[in-house]
Amino acid sequence: MIKDFLDSLPPHILERSKNLDLKIRSVNAHSAIDEILVRTVLKGGKRLRPLLTYLTANLFKVDLDSITPFARATELVHAASLSHDDVIDNATMRRGSPSINILASNKKAVLAGDYLLSSVIVDLCSTNELNLVKEMSLVIKDLSEGEWLQLDLIGSRDYTRELIREVAMKKTSSVMSYCTVAPALYAKQNENVAKLCRDFGLHLGLAFQLIDDTLDYSGNSLKDQELDLKNGIVNAVVFELLSTRPDLMERFKKGEDLTGLLDSVDIKPFVEVISKEAQGHLEQALSLLQVLKGELSGSLYNNDSVGLDEALSYLELIVSYMGLRTH
Repeated sequence: MIKDFLDSLPPHILERSKNLDLKIRSVNAHSAIDEILVRTVLKGGKRLRPLLTYLTANLFKVDLDSITPFARATELVHAASLSHDDVIDNATMRRGSPSINILASNKKAVLAGDYLLSSVIVDLCSTNELNLVKEMSLVIKDLSEGEWLQLDLIGSRDYTRELIREVAMKKTSSVMSYCTVAPALYAKQNENVAKLCRDFGLHLGLAFQLIDDTLDYSGNSLKDQELDLKNGIVNAVVFELLSTRPDLMERFKKGEDLTGLLDSVDIKPFVEVISKEAQGHLEQALSLLQVLKGELSGSLYNNDSVGLDEALSYLELIVSYMGLRTH
Protein backbone atom coordinates (compact mmCIF):
# COMPACT_ATOMS: atom_id res chain seq x y z
CA MET A 1 0.00 0.00 0.00
CA ILE A 2 2.74 2.48 0.94
CA LYS A 3 4.64 1.65 -2.27
CA ASP A 4 1.56 2.25 -4.44
CA PHE A 5 0.98 5.55 -2.66
CA LEU A 6 4.56 6.73 -3.13
CA ASP A 7 4.70 5.57 -6.76
CA SER A 8 1.71 7.80 -7.53
CA LEU A 9 3.43 11.00 -6.37
CA PRO A 10 5.65 13.29 -8.48
CA PRO A 11 9.16 11.74 -8.33
CA HIS A 12 10.94 15.09 -7.89
CA ILE A 13 8.80 15.96 -4.84
CA LEU A 14 9.12 12.48 -3.38
CA GLU A 15 12.90 12.63 -3.80
CA ARG A 16 13.10 15.99 -2.04
CA SER A 17 11.10 14.72 0.90
CA LYS A 18 12.98 11.44 1.15
CA ASN A 19 16.43 13.07 1.03
CA LEU A 20 15.60 16.12 3.14
CA ASP A 21 18.67 17.31 5.02
CA LEU A 22 17.83 17.26 8.73
CA LYS A 23 21.26 18.19 10.05
CA ILE A 24 21.35 21.02 12.57
CA ARG A 25 22.89 23.95 10.72
CA SER A 26 24.03 26.14 13.59
CA VAL A 27 27.80 26.59 13.96
CA ASN A 28 27.22 25.81 17.63
CA ALA A 29 25.53 22.49 16.90
CA HIS A 30 26.45 19.90 19.51
CA SER A 31 27.79 16.73 17.90
CA ALA A 32 26.76 14.44 20.79
CA ILE A 33 23.16 15.65 20.64
CA ASP A 34 23.11 15.39 16.85
CA GLU A 35 24.37 11.82 17.02
CA ILE A 36 21.70 10.61 19.43
CA LEU A 37 18.97 12.37 17.42
CA VAL A 38 20.08 10.71 14.17
CA ARG A 39 19.98 7.30 15.89
CA THR A 40 16.47 7.81 17.30
CA VAL A 41 13.77 10.38 16.43
CA LEU A 42 15.44 11.46 13.16
CA LYS A 43 16.00 7.89 12.03
CA GLY A 44 13.84 6.65 9.17
CA GLY A 45 10.23 7.70 9.15
CA LYS A 46 8.03 8.38 6.14
CA ARG A 47 8.71 12.15 6.12
CA LEU A 48 4.95 12.59 5.76
CA ARG A 49 4.93 16.17 7.06
CA PRO A 50 7.61 17.51 4.69
CA LEU A 51 5.90 15.64 1.86
CA LEU A 52 2.59 17.29 2.73
CA THR A 53 4.33 20.68 2.82
CA TYR A 54 5.91 20.16 -0.60
CA LEU A 55 2.66 18.92 -2.17
CA THR A 56 0.77 21.93 -0.81
CA ALA A 57 3.51 24.21 -2.12
CA ASN A 58 3.17 22.49 -5.48
CA LEU A 59 -0.54 23.36 -5.47
CA PHE A 60 0.37 27.04 -5.05
CA LYS A 61 3.15 26.87 -7.66
CA VAL A 62 5.76 27.77 -5.05
CA ASP A 63 9.42 27.16 -5.84
CA LEU A 64 10.31 24.02 -3.87
CA ASP A 65 13.77 25.25 -2.92
CA SER A 66 12.22 28.26 -1.21
CA ILE A 67 9.76 26.15 0.79
CA THR A 68 12.40 23.62 1.95
CA PRO A 69 13.25 25.43 5.23
CA PHE A 70 9.59 25.18 6.24
CA ALA A 71 9.27 21.54 5.14
CA ARG A 72 12.39 20.77 7.14
CA ALA A 73 11.02 22.59 10.18
CA THR A 74 7.90 20.40 10.24
CA GLU A 75 9.96 17.22 10.51
CA LEU A 76 12.31 18.63 13.16
CA VAL A 77 9.43 19.88 15.31
CA HIS A 78 7.71 16.52 14.95
CA ALA A 79 10.96 14.80 15.99
CA ALA A 80 11.18 17.09 19.03
CA SER A 81 7.68 16.08 20.09
CA LEU A 82 8.63 12.40 19.73
CA SER A 83 11.67 12.96 21.92
CA HIS A 84 9.48 14.48 24.64
CA ASP A 85 6.73 11.88 24.20
CA ASP A 86 9.16 9.00 24.66
CA VAL A 87 9.98 10.37 28.11
CA ILE A 88 6.37 11.03 29.09
CA ASP A 89 5.24 7.62 27.80
CA ASN A 90 8.17 5.66 29.28
CA ALA A 91 8.72 4.27 25.78
CA THR A 92 11.32 1.63 25.02
CA MET A 93 11.02 1.43 21.22
CA ARG A 94 10.68 3.96 18.42
CA ARG A 95 10.41 2.88 14.77
CA GLY A 96 11.64 -0.58 15.62
CA SER A 97 14.73 0.58 17.54
CA PRO A 98 15.49 1.63 21.14
CA SER A 99 13.89 5.00 21.89
CA ILE A 100 15.93 8.10 22.70
CA ASN A 101 15.29 7.89 26.45
CA ILE A 102 16.66 4.34 26.44
CA LEU A 103 19.79 5.15 24.42
CA ALA A 104 20.47 8.32 26.40
CA SER A 105 18.37 9.18 29.46
CA ASN A 106 15.10 10.92 30.24
CA LYS A 107 16.86 14.19 31.01
CA LYS A 108 18.92 14.10 27.82
CA ALA A 109 15.87 13.17 25.75
CA VAL A 110 14.05 16.27 27.02
CA LEU A 111 17.07 18.46 26.34
CA ALA A 112 17.45 17.01 22.85
CA GLY A 113 13.83 17.87 22.09
CA ASP A 114 14.35 21.43 23.35
CA TYR A 115 17.50 21.65 21.23
CA LEU A 116 15.54 20.73 18.11
CA LEU A 117 12.82 23.29 18.81
CA SER A 118 15.28 26.12 19.35
CA SER A 119 17.18 25.13 16.20
CA VAL A 120 13.96 25.33 14.18
CA ILE A 121 13.27 28.89 15.32
CA VAL A 122 16.86 29.95 14.58
CA ASP A 123 16.65 28.46 11.08
CA LEU A 124 13.26 29.97 10.27
CA CYS A 125 14.37 33.44 11.38
CA SER A 126 16.98 33.34 8.60
CA THR A 127 14.19 33.14 5.99
CA ASN A 128 12.91 36.62 6.96
CA GLU A 129 9.36 35.26 6.74
CA LEU A 130 8.36 36.51 10.17
CA ASN A 131 4.70 35.53 9.77
CA LEU A 132 5.79 31.91 9.28
CA VAL A 133 8.17 32.14 12.25
CA LYS A 134 5.20 33.31 14.31
CA GLU A 135 3.06 30.45 12.99
CA MET A 136 5.70 27.94 14.06
CA SER A 137 6.08 29.54 17.48
CA LEU A 138 2.34 29.01 17.98
CA VAL A 139 2.73 25.36 16.94
CA ILE A 140 5.48 24.88 19.54
CA LYS A 141 3.25 26.57 22.13
CA ASP A 142 0.42 24.16 21.24
CA LEU A 143 2.75 21.17 21.55
CA SER A 144 3.80 22.25 25.04
CA GLU A 145 0.22 22.86 26.12
CA GLY A 146 -0.84 19.51 24.70
CA GLU A 147 1.86 17.63 26.56
CA TRP A 148 1.03 19.50 29.77
CA LEU A 149 -2.69 18.75 29.43
CA GLN A 150 -1.95 15.08 28.80
CA LEU A 151 0.18 14.88 31.93
CA ASP A 152 -2.56 16.57 33.97
CA LEU A 153 -5.08 14.03 32.69
CA ILE A 154 -2.81 11.11 33.56
CA GLY A 155 -2.60 12.45 37.11
CA SER A 156 -6.25 13.43 37.59
CA ARG A 157 -7.82 10.64 35.49
CA ASP A 158 -10.58 13.16 34.79
CA TYR A 159 -10.80 12.45 31.06
CA THR A 160 -13.51 13.69 28.73
CA ARG A 161 -13.99 13.15 25.01
CA GLU A 162 -13.45 16.88 24.46
CA LEU A 163 -10.16 16.97 26.37
CA ILE A 164 -8.81 13.96 24.47
CA ARG A 165 -9.61 15.74 21.17
CA GLU A 166 -7.98 18.92 22.48
CA VAL A 167 -4.77 17.01 23.15
CA ALA A 168 -4.92 15.64 19.61
CA MET A 169 -5.48 19.13 18.18
CA LYS A 170 -2.51 20.56 20.03
CA LYS A 171 -0.07 17.68 19.67
CA THR A 172 -0.83 16.42 16.16
CA SER A 173 -3.11 18.77 14.23
CA SER A 174 -0.98 21.82 15.05
CA VAL A 175 2.00 20.49 13.08
CA MET A 176 -0.14 19.12 10.24
CA SER A 177 -1.89 22.46 9.83
CA TYR A 178 1.48 24.22 9.59
CA CYS A 179 2.37 21.91 6.71
CA THR A 180 -0.70 23.02 4.80
CA VAL A 181 -1.00 26.70 5.75
CA ALA A 182 2.69 27.67 5.49
CA PRO A 183 2.83 27.28 1.67
CA ALA A 184 -0.41 29.27 1.31
CA LEU A 185 0.96 32.10 3.44
CA TYR A 186 4.32 31.99 1.67
CA ALA A 187 2.49 32.24 -1.68
CA LYS A 188 0.60 35.30 -0.36
CA GLN A 189 -2.79 33.67 -0.83
CA ASN A 190 -5.82 35.45 0.58
CA GLU A 191 -7.19 34.90 4.06
CA ASN A 192 -9.97 32.58 2.92
CA VAL A 193 -7.56 30.28 1.07
CA ALA A 194 -5.21 30.25 4.05
CA LYS A 195 -8.08 29.27 6.36
CA LEU A 196 -9.14 26.45 4.04
CA CYS A 197 -5.58 25.13 4.06
CA ARG A 198 -5.31 25.44 7.82
CA ASP A 199 -8.59 23.58 8.35
CA PHE A 200 -7.52 20.91 5.86
CA GLY A 201 -4.42 20.26 7.96
CA LEU A 202 -6.40 20.26 11.20
CA HIS A 203 -8.74 17.54 9.95
CA LEU A 204 -5.81 15.52 8.61
CA GLY A 205 -4.12 15.77 11.99
CA LEU A 206 -7.20 14.69 13.93
CA ALA A 207 -7.69 11.73 11.61
CA PHE A 208 -4.02 10.81 11.91
CA GLN A 209 -4.14 10.81 15.73
CA LEU A 210 -7.41 8.92 15.96
CA ILE A 211 -6.07 6.26 13.61
CA ASP A 212 -2.88 6.16 15.68
CA ASP A 213 -5.01 5.48 18.76
CA THR A 214 -6.43 2.40 17.04
CA LEU A 215 -2.99 1.05 16.09
CA ASP A 216 -2.15 0.00 19.65
CA TYR A 217 -4.65 -2.79 19.05
CA SER A 218 -3.77 -3.68 15.46
CA GLY A 219 -0.81 -5.93 16.16
CA ASN A 220 1.12 -4.21 13.34
CA SER A 221 2.39 -1.12 15.12
CA LEU A 222 6.11 -0.57 15.75
CA LYS A 223 5.20 1.24 18.95
CA ASP A 224 5.22 -0.53 22.32
CA GLN A 225 2.03 -2.57 22.19
CA GLU A 226 -0.75 -1.06 24.34
CA LEU A 227 1.77 1.45 25.74
CA ASP A 228 -0.99 3.93 26.54
CA LEU A 229 -2.72 1.39 28.78
CA LYS A 230 0.49 0.65 30.65
CA ASN A 231 0.99 4.36 31.29
CA GLY A 232 -2.58 4.98 32.38
CA ILE A 233 -3.26 7.11 29.29
CA VAL A 234 -6.84 6.99 28.11
CA ASN A 235 -6.79 7.47 24.36
CA ALA A 236 -9.85 7.90 22.15
CA VAL A 237 -10.48 4.15 21.84
CA VAL A 238 -10.24 3.42 25.57
CA PHE A 239 -12.44 6.39 26.44
CA GLU A 240 -15.20 5.10 24.15
CA LEU A 241 -15.05 1.78 25.96
CA LEU A 242 -15.08 3.33 29.43
CA SER A 243 -17.93 5.68 28.49
CA THR A 244 -20.16 2.64 27.91
CA ARG A 245 -19.07 0.96 31.14
CA PRO A 246 -19.65 3.29 34.13
CA ASP A 247 -18.49 0.49 36.46
CA LEU A 248 -15.09 0.31 34.77
CA MET A 249 -14.83 4.09 34.58
CA GLU A 250 -15.45 4.36 38.30
CA ARG A 251 -12.83 1.73 39.11
CA PHE A 252 -10.34 3.49 36.84
CA LYS A 253 -10.95 6.85 38.54
CA LYS A 254 -10.35 5.19 41.90
CA GLY A 255 -6.87 4.19 40.75
CA GLU A 256 -7.11 0.71 39.23
CA ASP A 257 -4.57 -0.18 36.56
CA LEU A 258 -5.96 0.06 33.03
CA THR A 259 -4.14 -3.01 31.73
CA GLY A 260 -5.78 -5.31 34.28
CA LEU A 261 -9.08 -3.45 34.20
CA LEU A 262 -9.59 -3.98 30.46
CA ASP A 263 -7.85 -7.33 30.15
CA SER A 264 -11.00 -9.34 29.46
CA VAL A 265 -12.96 -6.66 27.56
CA ASP A 266 -13.43 -6.85 23.79
CA ILE A 267 -12.06 -3.55 22.53
CA LYS A 268 -12.59 -4.14 18.80
CA PRO A 269 -16.05 -2.48 18.62
CA PHE A 270 -14.57 0.70 20.05
CA VAL A 271 -11.66 0.60 17.61
CA GLU A 272 -14.32 0.59 14.89
CA VAL A 273 -16.06 3.63 16.42
CA ILE A 274 -12.85 5.67 16.41
CA SER A 275 -11.91 4.46 12.94
CA LYS A 276 -15.27 5.72 11.70
CA GLU A 277 -14.70 9.10 13.37
CA ALA A 278 -11.28 9.34 11.75
CA GLN A 279 -12.84 8.56 8.38
CA GLY A 280 -15.26 11.44 8.95
CA HIS A 281 -12.35 13.85 9.38
CA LEU A 282 -10.75 12.54 6.19
CA GLU A 283 -14.02 13.14 4.33
CA GLN A 284 -14.12 16.69 5.66
CA ALA A 285 -10.54 17.17 4.46
CA LEU A 286 -11.55 16.05 0.97
CA SER A 287 -14.51 18.44 1.03
CA LEU A 288 -12.19 21.31 1.90
CA LEU A 289 -10.03 20.47 -1.11
CA GLN A 290 -13.09 20.84 -3.32
CA VAL A 291 -13.84 24.25 -1.85
CA LEU A 292 -10.19 25.17 -2.35
CA LYS A 293 -10.51 24.09 -5.97
CA GLY A 294 -13.28 26.65 -6.46
CA GLU A 295 -11.11 29.37 -4.92
CA LEU A 296 -8.12 28.65 -7.13
CA SER A 297 -9.85 27.86 -10.40
CA GLY A 298 -10.57 31.51 -11.13
CA SER A 299 -7.25 32.90 -9.97
CA LEU A 300 -4.04 30.90 -9.77
CA TYR A 301 -5.31 28.23 -12.19
CA ASN A 302 -7.37 30.39 -14.53
CA ASN A 303 -7.94 28.34 -17.75
CA ASP A 304 -5.87 25.44 -16.38
CA SER A 305 -8.35 23.02 -14.86
CA VAL A 306 -6.16 20.04 -15.78
CA GLY A 307 -3.19 21.42 -13.84
CA LEU A 308 -5.38 22.21 -10.83
CA ASP A 309 -6.94 18.73 -10.81
CA GLU A 310 -3.51 17.13 -10.97
CA ALA A 311 -2.08 19.22 -8.11
CA LEU A 312 -5.13 18.52 -5.96
CA SER A 313 -5.01 14.80 -6.77
CA TYR A 314 -1.68 14.48 -4.95
CA LEU A 315 -3.21 15.94 -1.78
CA GLU A 316 -6.17 13.60 -2.19
CA LEU A 317 -3.71 10.72 -2.29
CA ILE A 318 -2.34 11.84 1.10
CA VAL A 319 -5.87 11.71 2.50
CA SER A 320 -6.44 8.23 1.07
CA TYR A 321 -3.11 7.00 2.42
CA MET A 322 -3.97 8.17 5.94
CA GLY A 323 -7.19 6.22 5.81
CA LEU A 324 -5.30 3.03 5.02
CA ARG A 325 -2.49 3.34 7.58
CA THR A 326 -1.56 0.16 9.43
CA HIS A 327 1.56 1.40 11.27
